Amino acid sequence: MTAVAFTLGLLLALLVVLLAAPMIVEFSIHRIERTEGYVRFRWLFGLVRFRVVLPRPAKARGRPASAPKKKSKPPRRGKNKGRAGDMVSLVSQRDVRRRAYRFIRDMLRATNARDLLLRLRIGLGDPADTGRLWAVVGPLAAMGQNLNRVRVRIEPDFVDTALEVESHGRFRLVPIQFIAIATAFALSPTVLRAWWRVRRGTA
Repeated sequence: MTAVAFTLGLLLALLVVLLAAPMIVEFSIHRIERTEGYVRFRWLFGLVRFRVVLPRPAKARGRPASAPKKKSKPPRRGKNKGRAGDMVSLVSQRDVRRRAYRFIRDMLRATNARDLLLRLRIGLGDPADTGRLWAVVGPLAAMGQNLNRVRVRIEPDFVDTALEVESHGRFRLVPIQFIAIATAFALSPTVLRAWWRVRRGTA
């Protein structure tokens, strides 16, 4: 029993050490009509490193001519719609939005961003829908402009449907710090009370 407890404690300590090791993330993303860019990861002081190119090349999969086509199952709209409705009801609550903005602010600070540039133009094709989206995104843009070594410019397009992105930067992340921030947000009394009200249909 003592050996098992010692082994579990050793594994837990090793996991904490690994999660406390900083991860360096460098990226560059450009999108107007199509997405292009890359993301580079470096972890454990360079022992683990890899690069992801965007868009990722699709693997060619051949299918024999005589192979029967599988029938696609119809999507379960009811369940997905219910979940989306729950999330909208949750975010629409003022106290949850304030807590979410604080959560995003803490996350942004924890990234230790360097030379971060974000230019974004978004539009949903309907002025009313874009206005509702901008009511959420606008404060985030203002929050990003107050961070050091960060340039953020987000523009709404109230006429056309648009998603244009130009971004690059470098992050120094500590995984265990993000886990702590996310756990504190998910288990905060504000979020738990709001989620309970949504599930009971009283929000």
